[in-house]
Amino acid sequence: MDLLIQVGEALDDRLLANLVAVHVILAAILVVSFVVRKLLLHGSDSLVRWTGLSWLERVGEEAKRRTRALMFWVTLVAVAAAMASATVYHVLGRDVRPDLEAWYRHLAGPQLLVLAWTGAKLGALAALVWLTLGLVRRGIRLAEAYALRALEEEAGRDVPPSEVATPGAALPASALPERVRVEETTHRWFGLLERFCLAAAVLGGLWGAGAVLDWPTADIIVLFLLRLLAIVTAARLATLACSTIFRVLTRLGNRRFAASALRRYWEHVARLFPFGQKCFEAAVWIYASTRAVALFRGVAFVEDYGDNIVKCIGIFFVTRVLIELAHVLIHEAFGLYRTDRPVDQKGQTLVPLLESVSQYVLYFGSVMVMLEICQLPGRNHILAGAGLLGLAVGLGAQSLVTDLVSGFFILFENQFLVGDVVQIGEAQGRVEAVGIRTTHIRDDNGKLFIIPNGQVKNVVNFSKGYINAVVDYKAPISANLEQLVHDMTEAGRRLRAQRREVLAETVIKALVDLTPGDMTVRAVTKVQPGTHQAMQLEYRRLLKQVLDERQAKAKAAA
Repeated sequence: MDLLIQVGEALDDRLLANLVAVHVILAAILVVSFVVRKLLLHGSDSLVRWTGLSWLERVGEEAKRRTRALMFWVTLVAVAAAMASATVYHVLGRDVRPDLEAWYRHLAGPQLLVLAWTGAKLGALAALVWLTLGLVRRGIRLAEAYALRALEEEAGRDVPPSEVATPGAALPASALPERVRVEETTHRWFGLLERFCLAAAVLGGLWGAGAVLDWPTADIIVLFLLRLLAIVTAARLATLACSTIFRVLTRLGNRRFAASALRRYWEHVARLFPFGQKCFEAAVWIYASTRAVALFRGVAFVEDYGDNIVKCIGIFFVTRVLIELAHVLIHEAFGLYRTDRPVDQKGQTLVPLLESVSQYVLYFGSVMVMLEICQLPGRNHILAGAGLLGLAVGLGAQSLVTDLVSGFFILFENQFLVGDVVQIGEAQGRVEAVGIRTTHIRDDNGKLFIIPNGQVKNVVNFSKGYINAVVDYKAPISANLEQLVHDMTEAGRRLRAQRREVLAETVIKALVDLTPGDMTVRAVTKVQPGTHQAMQLEYRRLLKQVLDERQAKAKAAA
């Protein structure tokens, strides 16, 4: 009985009031934790949906897992701290009821008026934000509709007149996929712009609420979030607009340069647009990320690094454009684009060489400019070290130097060109490429011989001036020599009449070999360089034809 009395005395009204207060605090902590957890977990999904960046989805899954663990421990610590604070509060003999009553008595009439006025201003601010959100939605939709009409008109200009019967007719089926892509990209672009404007309006409302409530850190936090949101949104808008801009530029360029003298230059530049789009996107995200990091105090220096990287990306893309333009310029200088030009073996030999040299020079120059832009502290030492390394390689790799020098003299002395039929050692065939270091020869069997220029010795060129197609015919010793010479002469006459490669009449050199059983008669025909093997085959065919005709006549006469 005494124990029950003591417990009842302990469970007085002060304890119950304090327990109710601590339970309210714990419930508030749990509600706030639940709301924050939901916002963080669903924030990544919303960010992926808004921005359209697939790589954020993989990052978001890992962030969700870590967020759950973090919120669990934060909530647990907050609950423990609240219970410990309530215990200390009760042990000190404090009662929540008189404390709340004292706070309520301090609220005088002017203070209540100020509180009411503050609530009215907050309500007006909320109404203004709500009105702004509606106007933003309506304005963005009107702008999207106008942009879609303009892009559709631009796309319709590229459709041939034969495919569109009337000005109001729909686009043909060939233009529908392009139209769908443009509409999807435009819708995503304006959707992201709408979300940014809505978020900016909400942040503006929060800033106004902080000013009304006289919260000194509200402007700092809101301004930071607004800048961060503007940077990320601007980067994503630029990357989304990039593909549409490049497609529009392609259509405009095709319309303006397709039939002009700059057509080939435009074709080579236009095929770099996918690569240019990737470079542009990389530059935008690097620039945006450095600007976002620079918002934090103490790391503003990263802006300079971001600017330098963006400049290096731009220099690399410009270098690729210059390489393509140099490619077209070299081909036009040697007339390789002309369909009515004769075969230019020297052009076919020198053009690949000049392209390689121009490519290496442009790349080396771009690297030097990048080093200068980045202002590396040891760039001069790097250049000096590269020079010493090149000298060491030149002294150590004597065979490489020999190949380079030999290749220079092969080209300078015009020993052979691309397309010539040559014999170098055991390799005999047509020259496919002549470089500074190696020569490529492919024989009739399709085998490719790659010969270092330093090993090019005793070159036999079958493509200089003219070449003789030599055919030896072996006949029995009892055969009529005069009749055989007549038949071989007739085969040579037919060969010259049928083939333009033959430069002179066939010369018959009788009895180049004689044995007790047979004799050999040789036919020599002067033909164009590199055609001797084909003419030999053709001569043998015609000779067989003449011999068959003579035998047929002899049988008919008998």
